[in-house]
Amino acid sequence: MRSYDLNPEAAKQAEQSRITETGKYSGTFTRAEAVESEKGTEGIEFTFKAEDGSEAGFLTLWTYNTEGKELFGFKVLNALMTCMRVKQIKPAQATIEKWVDGNKQKVNATIFPDLMNKPIGVLLQKEFYEKRDGSTGSKLNLTGCYETSTQMTASEILGKATKAERLTGMVANLRDKAAPAAPVTRAAVAAGNGFDDMDDDIPF
Repeated sequence: MRSYDLNPEAAKQAEQSRITETGKYSGTFTRAEAVESEKGTEGIEFTFKAEDGSEAGFLTLWTYNTEGKELFGFKVLNALMTCMRVKQIKPAQATIEKWVDGNKQKVNATIFPDLMNKPIGVLLQKEFYEKRDGSTGSKLNLTGCYETSTQMTASEILGKATKAERLTGMVANLRDKAAPAAPVTRAAVAAGNGFDDMDDDIPF
């Protein structure tokens, strides 16, 4: 049986392999999987890999509720599609790797290939929440995006802007989100995400 000596650099890299902090990141989505909640709400769950190799998993955008009504995540999805210059995404069956019960496993899933392995910039917000046992946990939310080559946001691309100006302000306003003392309405969450209504005039 092998014995092991402590490798400080390996210990540091273990922490660096996961994105855990609020911030601006450039990279790609390595997974864009169709998901459905127990109540039937539809969405897409992403795994994001930054340029330095660090990853953020379980980034979920809920797009439609059980009645077929668009949710705020639908707008975020359209912003992502705009920044990727993708007009339509279609689901496909594939075998993917994902974390299941603490282990990385290969599973059959419905994915959106058009959202995967393409350059994208994202704004991630760390949100704290209270666990069932009363302790505090944290997760990352996808709250903004931009085109990596131009640093333009979706509204700037749709508005045919000649200069990227919005991203700096969006990054400056990024803050960790504390656990709510009381239930937060969807309207309040939507108001703080910085996305404009999408324009019908798509310039690509």
